[in-house]
Amino acid sequence: MSSFDHIIAIDAMGGDNSPDKVIEGISLFLKEDKNIFFNIYGQADPVKKSLKKFGITSENSYKIINCETKIENENSVRDAIKVGKDSSMWKAIESVKNNESDLIISSGNTGALLVISKLLIKMIDGVDKPAIAGLWPNFKGTSIFLDLGANIEFNEKNYLQFSKIGAELYKVIFDKSNPTVALLNVGSEEVKGHEELKTSFNKLSNQKNNFSFHGYIEGNEIKNGDVDVIVTDGFTGNIALKTAEGTANYITNEIKNIFANNLYGKFCYLVSYFLFKKIKKTLDPRKYNGGIFIGLNSPVIKSHGGADALAFFYSIKLSAKILRGNLIKRIKSNIENE
Repeated sequence: MSSFDHIIAIDAMGGDNSPDKVIEGISLFLKEDKNIFFNIYGQADPVKKSLKKFGITSENSYKIINCETKIENENSVRDAIKVGKDSSMWKAIESVKNNESDLIISSGNTGALLVISKLLIKMIDGVDKPAIAGLWPNFKGTSIFLDLGANIEFNEKNYLQFSKIGAELYKVIFDKSNPTVALLNVGSEEVKGHEELKTSFNKLSNQKNNFSFHGYIEGNEIKNGDVDVIVTDGFTGNIALKTAEGTANYITNEIKNIFANNLYGKFCYLVSYFLFKKIKKTLDPRKYNGGIFIGLNSPVIKSHGGADALAFFYSIKLSAKILRGNLIKRIKSNIENE
């Protein structure tokens, strides 16, 4: 395995249609990048069938670690911890703890993944809690948005740390040396927002940062792309995410209904087919798959439970970028300099 850049642990049993979608996602990745080795954790027989099905014949790029147990999405976090020590998720996370893998990807139970990762991999010294970061499309490209739901409340330290951490994540993924960071608020005026937010704003405005501080950003400005990293508490972030997903789904369904309503609509759709195809490709949520649990001693990537093979492929691409950019080393360097 010395010829490989990094080793990624894969929980092959998490989410819908696994292990097929997971193995197909790996096969798509291997077609364009053969420098990552995969430790695949899951039930050996179904995994082997999927490997054969999707044409991964060379064992030089992977190793199967048999795990007969899997954590179900319906399991509570407490139950997952009780029964999960022999599961594909637990073993994959444990391999990162034991330095057998550099990063883990799972489509499984989000709460269990977060808690077990925190239990085994531990937090970076000086960081209180992990956040979930995600990619957010906008008019100019892509922003990073955090926290998407790991923490209901943020204190001043969390705002400051995750501004730094989010900036380093953006630098690694998008190769930009001085990203802009903003705090999500109910207005752009300095007097608006709760006390922790206002205190964080003042400190970020007056201290030396590893980024360019934009100030506040409102919810209706996220789409503009004027800011690279948007920081908020997990309660607000998760509502923003679910609202955006629901709105996008509503608009998509309304457009479909309008065009399918009569012959004229169907004709207009046919005339505009390639335009709509381009729009669909640009806004394809699969390209943004992969929530990043950040603040831990190793990156943990949460693929959407309902993601298909292409979406899982994009989560592997994201993981490779994070590893090759030495994200954890960069974060630790910034935290140590606080």
